[in-house]
Amino acid sequence: MIHEDVLSAIGRTPLVRLRRVVPDGCAEVLAKLEFYGPGGSIKDRAALAMVVDAERRGRIESGATIVEASAGNTGIGLAVVCAVRGYRCIIVMPATTSRDKQSVLRAFGAEIVHARTDVPPDHPDGYIGRAQSLAEELGAYSPDQFENPANPSAHYAATGPEILVDCDQRLDAFVACVGSGGTLGGTARYLRENVPGVRVVGAMPEPSGCAGERGGTLVEGIIEDLGDCVQPDATPDEVVMVRDRDAVAMTLRLAREEAILVGGSAGVAVCAALRVGLELGPGKRVVTVMPDTGRNYLSTYFDSAWRQARGI
Repeated sequence: MIHEDVLSAIGRTPLVRLRRVVPDGCAEVLAKLEFYGPGGSIKDRAALAMVVDAERRGRIESGATIVEASAGNTGIGLAVVCAVRGYRCIIVMPATTSRDKQSVLRAFGAEIVHARTDVPPDHPDGYIGRAQSLAEELGAYSPDQFENPANPSAHYAATGPEILVDCDQRLDAFVACVGSGGTLGGTARYLRENVPGVRVVGAMPEPSGCAGERGGTLVEGIIEDLGDCVQPDATPDEVVMVRDRDAVAMTLRLAREEAILVGGSAGVAVCAALRVGLELGPGKRVVTVMPDTGRNYLSTYFDSAWRQARGI
């Protein structure tokens, strides 16, 4: 197949069976590898969907500026789309975001504005509040991944169907990290409509058990937001909390034992999926999503000095 540009290569990511990290007595665990996208994460899907939707509604035209609040991956996805479409891209992100992600953003031509991390995200100086004010100041378009229905719709239209096709319609549980609500919400809605009784599980790092500063989490891109992106039927059946150190340990194991190089959010998702898999037992099937590439975190999770400084 010859693609007209990289945007048409978004989606259709592989589903891989995990082996060495799966304990005895556990259900089959399959992982959807979203780092195969051109921007290296599942956020490529939402970024393209939100921009295409804005174009169709006349919200953006040639030469427009797009401003978004992001911990990195949605920003990278938007930078990819903007590079192809010819838009100016400005990403407002927490100052603590990994330098690897920031380097990728700049490589795609995006501009970065740092926001404070000692205030809530929606504070005027937080990354969401700062993005909103900057968009107003520049007269720019802000996709607002947290509220934009095109975000979950991308997963309802593609991620969910891809999973069911690859699973031959057999699936017992779906596990995904809680972030903007798009991946979890859109995929869950599709699966529930097509797999009666499927168990939908949200995964989050446990604040009380993490090694992050100020009681935060070391895992980027996961927030305490069970919002379903305007989809009231997409709330997870339950939420599994995973300790930061367990998530990072699993992230390292995935690289060293499965040759799957992913970020900390995948460590959270897999820990949660294994917990669900042990409850379900052999003969059952759990699918989880590995949101992004570990190349975004070579200076953090995969750096021994970084881990030692944080007691991991």
